[in-house]
Amino acid sequence: MTDPLGTAEGALSLRRPAPRKVLADEVYEILRESLLSQRIAPGSRLNLDLLARELHVSNTPVRQALARLEADGFVTKEAYVGFTASPLLDSRTIAELYDLRLLIEPTGAARAAKRGPRDWVAQLRDICTSAVDLLDEQSAEHAEALGTADADFHVMIARAAGNGVIVDYLEQVLTQMSRYTLYSSPQAALHAWEEHRTVLEAIERGDSDEALQTMRTHLRNGLDRVHEVVN
Repeated sequence: MTDPLGTAEGALSLRRPAPRKVLADEVYEILRESLLSQRIAPGSRLNLDLLARELHVSNTPVRQALARLEADGFVTKEAYVGFTASPLLDSRTIAELYDLRLLIEPTGAARAAKRGPRDWVAQLRDICTSAVDLLDEQSAEHAEALGTADADFHVMIARAAGNGVIVDYLEQVLTQMSRYTLYSSPQAALHAWEEHRTVLEAIERGDSDEALQTMRTHLRNGLDRVHEVVN
């Protein structure tokens, strides 16, 4: 029987917030990391009182953090049941998410290329440079940083394309996909960032057709890499 925290012992050894006034966003980050790392098992019940005791906080910041995690899709809430860690996505759902990304992101990259060099191009370049510097590191911390950089790269291009609705949608999708990080695999990480670089180079040249094609190729290859992880 799965215990309320998703562990056999009923305790997760969660990192505790700093010994100062506890803010809901600190608790949010701790719980988010625990869900991403699956220290809190997918599908397990989340007992508000137990989480608060483990984190040495009151129930209020935990409740606020869980509400944010629900909005992110990491947890679900059911009347008379409470909060539950969201189950992992199945292969079909992941493929459908990529289908939607393939409909919007290549066009967004092409539109960004047409808009010409702006400050955000330099930011994309900085993201790529920082990520490449991390590729030789094989730690969970660096894998998480690479995953964050990946999301930042894609959202930045969507923002440069000028469609706020797509930006909001993409942020939600990438939050969900962050549980399937590829960056624990050095080879997968290397290929992914080589593809990011080709997308960036096309955008820098203002080549909208090439930006569209390279983004499309990157997403298709990304789906293949995710399937290797999931399956």
